[in-house]
Amino acid sequence: MNKVSDFRGREIAFLGKNLFPYRGYTIGNSKNLEQLKKILRHKDQPYNTYVTIAKYSEMPRFPLNQTQRWPQFKEWVTTRDQTITKIDFILDFDSKPTIKGLTEAWQDVKTALTMLNMIIGKQTKYLTIWFSGNKGFHILGKIKVTTTAQDIINQQIKIALQLAPLCPTLDTSIYDTARLRKLLGSHVYSDNFGKTRVIPISNDQEFNELITALKTKNNTKYFEDKTLLSTNNITLQLQGQNES
Repeated sequence: MNKVSDFRGREIAFLGKNLFPYRGYTIGNSKNLEQLKKILRHKDQPYNTYVTIAKYSEMPRFPLNQTQRWPQFKEWVTTRDQTITKIDFILDFDSKPTIKGLTEAWQDVKTALTMLNMIIGKQTKYLTIWFSGNKGFHILGKIKVTTTAQDIINQQIKIALQLAPLCPTLDTSIYDTARLRKLLGSHVYSDNFGKTRVIPISNDQEFNELITALKTKNNTKYFEDKTLLSTNNITLQLQGQNES
């Protein structure tokens, strides 16, 4: 069984093309994920697993019965922002799900990291890079909420807009406290690459290994053997701002 990481305190969602969306779940460990898929009876269906970029002080456990579940979930949605304790720093690089597209996205990741050194300084070294499983990469960190989560989102929008002119694959369209991203370590069903996994990619050598695996029909072992990393806490202090 593959491990997944950084799921505690987050909502888990199962989404797939033309499939019924499952929202509002939570797990305590990696084993729970597979057990939950069995309970929901979609273990072998092409669902991708997502989590909120927000971590909550208490993630409710809603009834499994969908009729009971949805009203309670919708009510929670109206108040959940008040319980956010941390929120991801996330930059999402999306290209086409091809080798050429991934290469373009990877070049933008490297450009962004260079620019981030000038924008957020030494905090850049604590960020981690993840293959999203299909058509791009995420740069990730975690930020403790000391004001509001929306304040942090607004700062991220400013950073993304600074990077965008030199990083054309950077997606600047979604910056929201309710945003979802793929669960780290989870399997991804890609039309172009088959069954992959959300894994860390730290340098050019690891990127080249990823590309080699994606070009190979039998790439299961590569993805299954990949060791996960922890996402690190960072302090979002833009260079040139006065320290508080």
